[in-house]
Amino acid sequence: MENVLIRMTPEMEKIHKGAKYILLDKDGDKAFDDREMIGVDIKGEKATRTILQNKAMRKYWDIMINLLNDAGWSKKKYYAVKVVDVDWTPESFGEDVWRGIQEAMYQHRKTSKLETDQVSKVYDVVNAHMAKTCGVSADFPSRDTLINMALGRK
Repeated sequence: MENVLIRMTPEMEKIHKGAKYILLDKDGDKAFDDREMIGVDIKGEKATRTILQNKAMRKYWDIMINLLNDAGWSKKKYYAVKVVDVDWTPESFGEDVWRGIQEAMYQHRKTSKLETDQVSKVYDVVNAHMAKTCGVSADFPSRDTLINMALGRK
């Protein structure tokens, strides 16, 4: 069977539950039933970071801020002319460390704009920098780590 991949119109997306592409046979009929799942490699389009990668990034930020706070590395926050030491939060780590390096590397401010392979490249630079400057580093959370977290396991 010869298949053709077509981009769906907004009207077709509503019918096919938000899909962006549909695989048709040479007669123009759907090649797969709605209950079947298939993977399609679309050439020419780069995939952006996945939901799982996003969860892993945020878990990594959480691990790192605990390591930084436990090691006594407070974040310097400037208020008017005074400097105040505050604990790191996942938001401050993501904004001040991760996004700063990400933007320098790829000119993207939002993590959702990263391609899937760029997430690990940003992690490599962030983790190496934190290990060198602060003496703390952590493995990037794996799928198993995230599943165990969701199930309430450590």
